[in-house]
Amino acid sequence: MPDIKKILGSFLVGGAVLAGLGAHAARAADDEQALMSRGAYLATAADCIACHTRPGGKSFAGGLKISTPKGDVISTNITPDAEHGIGSYTEADFEKALRHGVRKDGAYLYPVMPYVSYAGLTDQDVKALYTWFMHGVRPVAEKPPETQLNFPSNIRLSMMAWNTLAGREKQETGDSATYDKLRRGHYLATALAHCGTCHTPRNFMLVEKQDRYLAGAPLEGWYAPNITPSKTGGIGDWSQDDLVAYLKTGHAKGRSQAAGPMGEAVEHSTSHLTDEDLQALAAFIRQVPSYDDDMDRQARDSFGKAIDNSDLRSGELTRIDDLGEMSGARIYDGNCAACHGQDGAGTADQYAPSLYANSVVGSARPDNLIMAIVYGVNRTTPDGHAGMPGFGRNSDVQRLSNEEIARLVNYVTATFGSGDHHVTAEQVGSARTDHLEKTVSHVSVKTSSDAH
Repeated sequence: MPDIKKILGSFLVGGAVLAGLGAHAARAADDEQALMSRGAYLATAADCIACHTRPGGKSFAGGLKISTPKGDVISTNITPDAEHGIGSYTEADFEKALRHGVRKDGAYLYPVMPYVSYAGLTDQDVKALYTWFMHGVRPVAEKPPETQLNFPSNIRLSMMAWNTLAGREKQETGDSATYDKLRRGHYLATALAHCGTCHTPRNFMLVEKQDRYLAGAPLEGWYAPNITPSKTGGIGDWSQDDLVAYLKTGHAKGRSQAAGPMGEAVEHSTSHLTDEDLQALAAFIRQVPSYDDDMDRQARDSFGKAIDNSDLRSGELTRIDDLGEMSGARIYDGNCAACHGQDGAGTADQYAPSLYANSVVGSARPDNLIMAIVYGVNRTTPDGHAGMPGFGRNSDVQRLSNEEIARLVNYVTATFGSGDHHVTAEQVGSARTDHLEKTVSHVSVKTSSDAH
């Protein structure tokens, strides 16, 4: 007769083993899902989609033209397509490209890819990014055009010398999710969000001037302003909550609103960070060394007040068949007053912001005001949409001439800002660019379960 106790015992042991294997598999699946979620969040914080997605293109498939003083660099396909993307990359290949700027084939990447910043990423975060890009991003079988730069920039080996001069962020260690506030803020600003890439001026070799970290720099017709704690040239009069609100929504009441490249960064990246990370990032930025701007002598958002709400149409007559004769005040009345108010106070909910106590209007540099008028604002965050039409173009037809925009800028800055900048039509013309506005909307990061 069979030994029932032995049979039952074997079933119990086998069941325990199977249960243990099942629990182990469940933990492994949970770990993989956690790693995927972490990678998705890190990719959002690093704003990878902004450069690796062309207008109207598929997410991360590349093809975006990025203007540099050496010519246009075309972003690459970083989807897991084996032929056209990075699907054949091992984790070691991925790390080498991400932190050292070297492709799988050994060629050097151009530093529009901010590998000098990503060099600071932890091993754990590199692994999470690799896992998500390989399993959470849909492969796209598209090959973007090759970058074609003039000699000697077309010789990628020259990047070896540039890398030596540029230096790179020191690699962080440990679990970045457990860092204290300032260390986490430093990690976000210098490694992931690479704030210095836009906001730090560069020398003739296009290497960031670290002694002027975040002190402001030109950017494709726009100007990434000084965001050090200087009370005259920077954002020293902003509170931490002001900065958090700006990073989260693109608008800080009575301070500024994001447009252009910064509007995109808010839309695709910072508006999706946790409140804890936004507080950490703001805390770090507010304690970097202060740098007094060489042009702004007063806080940019401290200029102006509401003007007398008088009828701008009283007085002299204007010929309606010759818009070139219109003054800046009349151009404002016909194009801006309906939203911003004849007194410049904006709408009650500040959807159309006030033009006084506004850092764009109060800046000594008119670049961002010109660009905002020419190209408009189109920013969507979880908080809502902010939009302004571009008055430089109406579809393919120019709406206001360069001369009219110059008059409008001078009127707005003289009335609500730091004074008449004497902007000319030629300045407006040089600010116009041939690049298309980026129209990529935020693409929610997904895990492998809903990506394929």
